[in-house]
Amino acid sequence: MSRDGHPPLRVVFVFAEYSLHNHIIRDYVRARPADHVALVKVPLVLKGRGRRDTATRILPRLARRFVVAKVLEFLVLLALTVVPKILSRGAIFQRLRILALRHHLPFLKTDDVMSERALEFVRAQRPDVVVTLFHQIIKRPLIDIPRDGIVNIHPGLIPEFRGIQPYLWELSEGADRAGATLHLIEDEGIDTGRVLARTSYPIRSGMSVQLNYFLTCQAASRILPETLRALHDGRLTPTSQDPAAGAYFRWPDDAAIERLRERGHPMISARQLLGILSGRFDGPPEGSAE
Repeated sequence: MSRDGHPPLRVVFVFAEYSLHNHIIRDYVRARPADHVALVKVPLVLKGRGRRDTATRILPRLARRFVVAKVLEFLVLLALTVVPKILSRGAIFQRLRILALRHHLPFLKTDDVMSERALEFVRAQRPDVVVTLFHQIIKRPLIDIPRDGIVNIHPGLIPEFRGIQPYLWELSEGADRAGATLHLIEDEGIDTGRVLARTSYPIRSGMSVQLNYFLTCQAASRILPETLRALHDGRLTPTSQDPAAGAYFRWPDDAAIERLRERGHPMISARQLLGILSGRFDGPPEGSAE
């Protein structure tokens, strides 16, 4: 039995590797240490494609300034976190494989979450729920495995900001609030499933896209344990989305990046990044569950 008197859940996380959101798994294990947790790592590549092929297919769709900013972000993160990552120190530096080793989690790395090898790994965990945060489309063979369904962590508010990079579009479009949404994946549509929970916080003046993503992931990590528990216990009624509400956003174009600049939101901020690395933003952002 867990500390709250409930039988442990069996949870499989399917995540892409990224320093600013790996802590979600760490936080879940700390919050519910009795649960059986397993981890599937999926690289930031298209299904069945290597890094070079993925870049060749994706880069032509992206605004040049967006690409430059992402390259700069990668280089800055690499320079500032290389030693902590080697030592696996700090809240955001632990790689997924290291998290799995430290917490004795069954672990699989795969380029294709729909491969038979990946599906067999997930089936072997006998999951109550699968939690996802990555960039491949999930299909029926995986959807049908967990008893309680697949819960996706969407780093933005649904239905207002469905689609790609919602934490960027929230800032670019001048929204008053940002946040995270936990929703079911019930078919092969993108961000169409019923909503389980949302949490939001006010957008700060001068907030970078990078900081907004980090705060979004922190917000998601705080509501995830109770949401999964309530879903499993039947205490949570998923809410259907209105197909006409909100909008679906694709890769940001030059106009979106220009609006970011006009609204005073940089892609990255060295000062804010140092604040993330030093733990200054580790407390809950001012906001509320919805």
